[in-house]
Parts: sequence; structure tokens; C-alpha cells
Amino acid sequence: MKLALGTAALCGVLAFLAHGVARELGRTRDLHGAEHAGSDACARCHPDHHASWHRTYHRRMTQEATPDAVIGAFDASLEYFGWTVRLQRRGDAFFARFESPPIDGETRVEEHRIERTVGSHRYQQYLARVDDVYVRLPFAWHVEESRWIHMNGAFLTPDPPGEVASRDDFMRHVTRWNDNCIFCHNVAPNPGLRGVRFESEVAELGVACEACHGPAAEHVARNANPLRRYALHLDLHEDDPTLVSPAALSDARASEVCGRCHGQRKTDRLDAFLREGDPFVPGDDLAAYSEPLWRDSTLGGEPAFELRFWEDGTPRLTAYEYQGWLQSPCTADGTPACTACHGMHEGDPAGQLRLDAAHDGGCGRCHERDATPEHDRHADVACVDCHMPRIVYGLIGGHRTHRVEIPRHDAESARLDACSLCHVEQLFDAFFGGDPIERSLAADAIGRSELGDASMLRGWLLDAMAHDPYPAVRRIAFRALRARSPDVRTEAYRPAGTPSQRAREVAALRALAHRVPDPERVAELRRHAARHAIEIGE
Repeated sequence: MKLALGTAALCGVLAFLAHGVARELGRTRDLHGAEHAGSDACARCHPDHHASWHRTYHRRMTQEATPDAVIGAFDASLEYFGWTVRLQRRGDAFFARFESPPIDGETRVEEHRIERTVGSHRYQQYLARVDDVYVRLPFAWHVEESRWIHMNGAFLTPDPPGEVASRDDFMRHVTRWNDNCIFCHNVAPNPGLRGVRFESEVAELGVACEACHGPAAEHVARNANPLRRYALHLDLHEDDPTLVSPAALSDARASEVCGRCHGQRKTDRLDAFLREGDPFVPGDDLAAYSEPLWRDSTLGGEPAFELRFWEDGTPRLTAYEYQGWLQSPCTADGTPACTACHGMHEGDPAGQLRLDAAHDGGCGRCHERDATPEHDRHADVACVDCHMPRIVYGLIGGHRTHRVEIPRHDAESARLDACSLCHVEQLFDAFFGGDPIERSLAADAIGRSELGDASMLRGWLLDAMAHDPYPAVRRIAFRALRARSPDVRTEAYRPAGTPSQRAREVAALRALAHRVPDPERVAELRRHAARHAIEIGE
């Protein structure tokens, strides 16, 4: 009898507790202003998801400059237009020592300790602390090629005039982290501007769990209750209101989680953003706080962003993928989400493509390849090569547009297209007379394509290596030459060298070119390009 009563009492207690859990799970939460827990707290209950996130480059977007985080060779130096940067490691600390060319007969020296790193995939940038701000220094470590580069060679910026750079030219890419990089490279960014000083804070450095799932302190505390965990595990409740699951959001809302950082934006609440941080929480309507930049967007009432887009409004820089998604016919109704092709917890970290989206799998879920003459002629070409061509510049290379569309070749169009990026002999005008983005993308395409007169294209590339004023264009041309002439020894060529150095080095490679471009036509195109020169700094 006593046992029966005890069992009944226990069942009653469990039922009461379960009812309390169900009621608590059914109560909605406002996560704005909620406390964060940090990614380590997530690992205790979600080890697999934590491990898959830990492999990503998102996790390493911003780090303290520890020996485990620093990738660059801090036992070397960078020379650029008369300046020398000596990179040194002393114990577990890293330093950059700047030595100027002689100014009034004197070499000036300044030294900075490296405090934080930004990036780890294609290149890594470095932050020093000056008073209350972190500043990005004007050099980076290029991971793929294991070399130091000046930031002119990372962004589309021309070399300084002459053979020696002024201090302003050499330091032109020094910028504040506190009201710039902080917004997209960390969790809960808050510049903390107080008058003219910064008291910047982030919940966690890098793009961690709570950047996509929202602040999780309550989630961690509530799920210390095993009944609550089992209720969720057994699907006794639809979702957990203490956290955001992008998979449970509409496709449009889920894509806005990505678009907040992968789609450059502007806000009319800038003062509040600088004082209090970005209020966006995953699941919010992103448009409530900011709006995407477009070709016709203005700054202070003046047009300021046209050069970041092709004339038809298609983005031509990375970090505008969300704008491309918005423009795509495929997403006219807000579907599919970015996560239809990309997954934060699967695929190669280099692109985070979902396993079922690789090799045209993402296209095949909705489209069958029609039996048309165009498709028959391109049976060995991937869907994305025609429908998502590399017409976007970024990170010293060409990248796929996220504006998915039917390819059209128009010889009069100002926009590069999938046809010419494969049949690269059509790129002559863009290669010699286009702006820096067009020249970069044309050089990148030549290096990727197997079509075209090899000797003629080598002549084009060598010409750019010797004469283009943009180090990024020269570097891409150099890589293209190596791709098309893998047996050619090019070690002596320095894409970041001064004009006289490059001229000497290219002269030694001229034997490669059997057909050189018509000099009069090239001169005419270069004059056109000079009239439309641009700088893409950030």
C-alpha cells in the first residue's frame, strides 16, 4: 500500500513538473538585451555541433593574438615602395616594426604590438591597440601563397606614385576596428562610443554560436533541468523559446541572419548603433534596423556606391551576397534560404556547401537540365559556371555572383558575363580598358579557362604584370600566367615591386609571348581606363 502511494505521489510530482516545463516552453521570450553564454557553454550539450562550428573560418574571424591564432611568419619582413615592416616574435608576443625611407636624411621608426587577428582563410590581418581603439595595420599575411602583402594588394587600390611611398600612402589602409570590422566579425558588437572615446564590447570574438542562435544564457540555465531536456529531445514541444533555430525560421528570416553580414548595409540610426551596438537578434526583421546598400544608395544625400555594382545593379564585390540573393528569380518569393546550399555545420569550411548541394546538387533539387541546344553544347559545364559566373571581385580573386539568372551575352553590355569568362579572347577590351574590377576578373578568368590562344594570352598577362598600377590586378595576372604556363619559372617576379623592378623582371619573361597586344590599341584603352580609374578600399 505504501509503495503504491509513494509511486502515485512520485507520478504526481513528475506530472506537476512536466506541466510546469510545458507551460515554460510555451512562453515566448524577447531576446533583445538578454545575456550571452559563450560558445564553450554550448559544447557541453551540443558537442557535435560545437565541433563542426569549431572547424569553420567563422570561428577564427577575430581572435586574440596568441601563438595558436597567429598564422603569419613573424620572422620575416615586408618591403614596399621604400618602406620596411619587420615582423618579429618575442616569446608569445608579436610585433611589427615600421621603418620609413629616409625623410630629411633620417629613417623614422615606430613599433606596434599585435593584439588581435582578423581572418584566417585567404589572408589574415592584424590589429594593434592605440589608446582606446584597435587599429588595423596596413599589411596582411596571404595564407594561400605564404607571403606578406601590403593592403593595397588586398584591396583594389593603386600603388603610390613614383618609387617611394609617402607615409600617408603607405598607411592609407590603417583604420579603426571599433566602428568598422567589429560589426560583422563578432557576436553582439557594440562600439560603445562615449563622446569621442570608445568603450567597445563584444559578447564573443569571432562569429560564434550566438551570432546565429541569439543570446543563450537563459537557454543554458533552463536546460539544466533534465525534464526540460527530455521534453525537447522527445519532441514534446515544437521548439525552445529561449533560443533561435534558423532552421525553424521562414526562409526569408533565415537568410536575413546571413544577410546581416554578407550584405553590406546602411542605417539611419547610426548614432545609436555606435553608442549601443546593433540591436538585431536572429529571427528579427532585418529591415527594421538597416537596409541593404544598392547602386543608387546615397551617403549624406550623395551617390557613393555605384562602383560596387554593375550598371544593371548586380553586385560586383564580395560581402554583397545577400543583395544577389534578393535579385535572383529563384528567390522572388523569399525561398529558398541561403541554408538550402550552405550549412554552418557541414561541408568544406572553405565554402560550407551542404553535401547535397555540391556538384550542382543545389540546382537539381528544383530544376532538371532541359534538353536545349545551349545545354547540349555545354553538357560538361557545371550549372553554376553559367548561372552563377565569377563576376564578383574580392580577396584577390574572382568569385561567383549570388544573383542566379539565365546567362546572356551582349557585346555592348558593360557587365562581364559567363560566356566571355570562358571564351576569354572576348575579354580584350575589359582586360586593357576596363576598370580595376573588370581587369581583375578578366585576368582571373584567363587563369581558369582552358580556351584561347595560349601565346596571345601570355602576352596579355605579361603586359598587365609590367604596367598595371594595381598590385591586385598584377598578382592575379601573375597567378593566371603560372596556371597557363606551369613549366615557366616565375620566382623572380615580384607583383608588389616598384615600376622599375617589374619592368626588369617582366623583360626576362618576355620570351614567353609570341604574340603581343597591339600597342596603339592598348594605349587607347589604357587612356580610357585612366579616365575611369577607381579605388575600392573596403
